[in-house]
Amino acid sequence: MLLKNVIDSPCGLRFVLDQLELQSGYARRWLLDRPMMTNADEIEATYGMLHRFVDMMQCIDVTRLNTLRFKLQALKDIRTTIANLAHSATLDDIELFEVKHLAILATDVARLMDEQGMTDVIEIPDLAPVITILDPDGMKIATFYVYDSYCAELRELRSQMRQHPDQQDDLLLQASELEEGVRRDLSRQLHPWAAAIEQAQVALAQIDVCLAKAQQIRQMGMCFPGLSMTEGSTYHAMFHPQVREALATAGRDFQPVDISYGLSPTLITGANMGGKTVVLKTLTLCQYLFQFGFGIPAAKAQIAVKDEVYFCIGDEQSVERGLSSFAAEMKNIDRVIQASRTDSRILALIDEPARTTNPTEGAALVTALLRLMQDRPVSLVMTTHYDIEPGHARCLRVKGFENGTMDYSLVEVHDGEVPHEALNIAQSLGIDTEWLTLARTLLSH
Repeated sequence: MLLKNVIDSPCGLRFVLDQLELQSGYARRWLLDRPMMTNADEIEATYGMLHRFVDMMQCIDVTRLNTLRFKLQALKDIRTTIANLAHSATLDDIELFEVKHLAILATDVARLMDEQGMTDVIEIPDLAPVITILDPDGMKIATFYVYDSYCAELRELRSQMRQHPDQQDDLLLQASELEEGVRRDLSRQLHPWAAAIEQAQVALAQIDVCLAKAQQIRQMGMCFPGLSMTEGSTYHAMFHPQVREALATAGRDFQPVDISYGLSPTLITGANMGGKTVVLKTLTLCQYLFQFGFGIPAAKAQIAVKDEVYFCIGDEQSVERGLSSFAAEMKNIDRVIQASRTDSRILALIDEPARTTNPTEGAALVTALLRLMQDRPVSLVMTTHYDIEPGHARCLRVKGFENGTMDYSLVEVHDGEVPHEALNIAQSLGIDTEWLTLARTLLSH
């Protein structure tokens, strides 16, 4: 699964990516094409690299950092040119310029990285020989022209063109043929360097991405996760960056949450507006960020590697397939059930399943799903507003209203009963008192 395949997950992944201060469009395209890591060693190596960038940013001179970022703004996507070169095609002037420009850029960035002791973190191939081929006069200018110094015969011919304007047409044709010969010769010389040029382009994109990730970790107060040695994950003071920002804009604070889960199902109950959905969104977001090598929005985290992540947020309509909210939801949950019969390591996060059907059948579906998954090697975290028998599931409940304010922290309970706080929440919202009073009267009877 590629990052671009899950960027629009309703967990808020796009928000985090949009906050990255990437310097080049190519780096963003390269990042979106990254596959989700499922190998623990690869994940550890990725975070080891990112740690070095965070350390570098803590001590690097601001001017040097800005210079590095400015250089990376010049990174362009020249994959088509590199492919042409690898297939021994004759490059035109624009393509030769792109290669020369990248080679000079890679050399400049490599020098800046070397000054920070970072050459062992991301290796940039030495493209000095490429510059020599394309810059025979040693001017170190990122432009390209078929210089006279490439070919003595061409130099003489151009001299004749200046001296004999009346012979321009014939001389121009001869010069064009010689220039094409120079391009063929340059392309032939550059052909063995195609792989190194491609590696340099990728290395520059990696540096751009790592700088942006490191900056985001510092700005958002993210943490480096530990790798869980079990199938469970633990978060301390976990927060959702997008929700936190929205609350801050409204002058309110986000309440971080502590939560852990393992292979046995975890059931989260609580009244509406209790933050249950935000918890699931944040867990989904954290899992993706972890397996794509980003900082984690928490004070501390130990996260298990998964092969597949399923986020079923409910109330989804599949217009293209002509499915109702309930049908689309059932199809999504069915995919989780089918996947649970494989050997894949699965994290499933399901938000209030069967909420759009009648309460009797809805509670039966939720109870049956818990019983079905409790003996399978699946990390299931599910929210519900139904009063159900949880079986072997671990039960967490949103603490709820205390002293007129909402406490979103999770406490462990021993049953799946949902607290009845809807009327208190409605009252805190300033809802019509006559309506609420009548509702309380009906409840008392």
